[in-house]
Amino acid sequence: MANQAILEQKKGVVEEVKSIFSTAGVYVIDYRGLTVKEMEGLRQKVKEQNSKIKVIKNRMIIKHFQSMNSTHGRELFNGPTAVVYSDENFVEMAKELVDFEKESQKIKIRFGFVEQKYLDVNGIKAVAKLPGKDQLMAQMAFSIAYPVKKMGMALSAPLRNMLILMKNLKDKKESGGEQ
Repeated sequence: MANQAILEQKKGVVEEVKSIFSTAGVYVIDYRGLTVKEMEGLRQKVKEQNSKIKVIKNRMIIKHFQSMNSTHGRELFNGPTAVVYSDENFVEMAKELVDFEKESQKIKIRFGFVEQKYLDVNGIKAVAKLPGKDQLMAQMAFSIAYPVKKMGMALSAPLRNMLILMKNLKDKKESGGEQ
């Protein structure tokens, strides 16, 4: 019975791995060399991005990839593995991981999956260079508002010019009447 319970527990972990790898952004890192305090700092940065981090046994991840008949397998998973994943802020999370890797020089980004597509380290760094969600929203708002503003200015220009001409004419008459 104990073996059956262990087997069920492992199946549960593989299902959890499956749900993790179905999120929009998944980054696999090697966290060797991090102290407990540094790992807590990393966890806090991950949490600030509404993302999650989980240390998972390589065997469980390999079993997941085998069940999916994936080409990715044992060759990708050596040493301690932590998985950082997010559905919403995967671009911001990539930025945080790249920055943390530069700062601490103790973690190593191995690879990742964005929208279920495999990315090597260079691919993740390219994702990190993309504008974030907030920046894209601001750019979109500007691109919508700017043409409307320009159209309003163009429509009001003849009226404004007419008022300026009338004011200049009034000023000219007033100054001409005083002479």
